[in-house]
Amino acid sequence: MHELAPIARTLADYRARRLRFRRYLKRAAVAVILRDSGQGAQVLLALRAHREGDPWSGDMAFPGGRVDAADEASASRAACRETQEEVGLRITREHGIGRLNDRLTLDHRRRAPMVVSPFVYRLEQRITPVLNHEIAATRWLSLAWLNEPVNRQTMRWRVGRASLPMPCYDCGDGQRLWGLTLAMLDELCGLVR
Repeated sequence: MHELAPIARTLADYRARRLRFRRYLKRAAVAVILRDSGQGAQVLLALRAHREGDPWSGDMAFPGGRVDAADEASASRAACRETQEEVGLRITREHGIGRLNDRLTLDHRRRAPMVVSPFVYRLEQRITPVLNHEIAATRWLSLAWLNEPVNRQTMRWRVGRASLPMPCYDCGDGQRLWGLTLAMLDELCGLVR
């Protein structure tokens, strides 16, 4: 079982890779929110609402979004702000227990590179999320469940005419966890094994 206290200790010693050129690219940040439960540590995932023009519609993801002027170029501030806007959870840097590696991805709006920075937070109290229009639902997944190889599957991802096999988790009700969010969770689970 994955307990939150040893995860926090591991993250305190972990030196995540920060892409040096990130300040020259568009940036986004996500909040990887953990809590203790009877099944060990759980992570909060948000089901993105179906919206026209949103390339992440229907995906399971972490709360988060673009770093904008209001964040004063601070990715961790952006993660906190976006979390409050999307799921109604007020987190601050004081709730932070670490960060994961920066990820280089594609800004779908401009077809240009973008850096996503994941920050890990600890949620102490039970809070009922209050969702905005960008989020259809939330769910807590056990890190232990994610570490069971039998739960890992493969899906087909269509890119133009190509169909690529991609690792995923079927979370039920047609909800799949895959892509960048899965890569971040794999990094987290790899650290705490």
